[in-house]
Amino acid sequence: LKFLFASCGVTENAKKKALGICYVDYNTSEQWLSILEYQPYDASQPALLYSYDNWKRTVISLYPGANAATKYSMADLDQIMGEATCTNIKTIGQFADYYRKFYQ
Repeated sequence: LKFLFASCGVTENAKKKALGICYVDYNTSEQWLSILEYQPYDASQPALLYSYDNWKRTVISLYPGANAATKYSMADLDQIMGEATCTNIKTIGQFADYYRKFYQ
C-alpha cells in the first residue's frame, strides 16, 4: 500500500484507511472499520489518534506475530503442519487459513 499511495499521490489519512480495507474480505474489513483509529476525526481527541499510521499499527496488533521482529522456528512449522494433518480442510476459506499460517 505504501508504494501505491506514493505512486498515486494519496496523502490524506482518511483516504489511505478507506483504500486499505479494499484488499481484505468483508469480515476483516468490518473488524478494521470498527477500530477507534478508523473513525472520522474527532476534535476532542488528539489528531494523531486518527492517523493512518496509528490505525495501521492497531490493525497489525490484531495479528500476533505480524511484526518484523518475530522469528519462527521449525517447531512452529511442525505444529502448523500437524494441525493441518488432523484437520479435514473442506472449504477454500479453511485452506486460505492454513496457507496464511504456513507462510507467516
